[in-house]
Amino acid sequence: MEALRLGWGVRVIIVMVITAIFFRCVTATNHSVGGASGWDLNSNILTWSAATTFQVDDYLVFNYLPVHDVLEVNRTDFSSCRTVNPISTHSDGKTVIRLDQPGSRYFICGRLQYCLMGLKLQVQVLQRLSDANNSTPIGANQSERLSPRHPPHSSPPFPQHPPPRSPPPLELPPLPDRPEAPSPCICSGVGEMMMASGPMNWCLVLLFIMLATRPCFHSLIP
Repeated sequence: MEALRLGWGVRVIIVMVITAIFFRCVTATNHSVGGASGWDLNSNILTWSAATTFQVDDYLVFNYLPVHDVLEVNRTDFSSCRTVNPISTHSDGKTVIRLDQPGSRYFICGRLQYCLMGLKLQVQVLQRLSDANNSTPIGANQSERLSPRHPPHSSPPFPQHPPPRSPPPLELPPLPDRPEAPSPCICSGVGEMMMASGPMNWCLVLLFIMLATRPCFHSLIP
């Protein structure tokens, strides 16, 4: 299954490449330099070039007699008709030159007298519209798609409340003074003595109490 998908992918790529090449071939233009008269002094090369639009992948077709040739030179040599050290030289009678990149290109006749008489051509090559649209960076398109059209609404800031204050420390009332321990009762002392004493001492104590309380009983009896 994966091999089948890979095969279809390769076919699609090949079809796209062939279509692009075919489209370029169809849209490219062959410019016959000078029109019907060709590369000759009888042609008004300056007027012809001013009325012609040159784009990338177009072709210049130079048709000329053996008394002429075609030299591609730089701007300085073009202005002075200098034929020494040209960029390229052609003398086959029918020269086809592809305009493969945008910018200015300069052509002169290698015969000095003909060049000085006006047999020279300057072309301004423009970027093809389809290529200019396709040359947009992919990253820029992705950033446009990813970036929202409207800036996101920023959420309002949360109100900042002051931190809660800690409650004041509780003031505990002063503890009351501890009451003084009551003085020991005499009875308790006597009781302790009685508890500590043996049976004999108990008898003595009872006898002492009876003798001590005897006058009280006599006063109560009429």
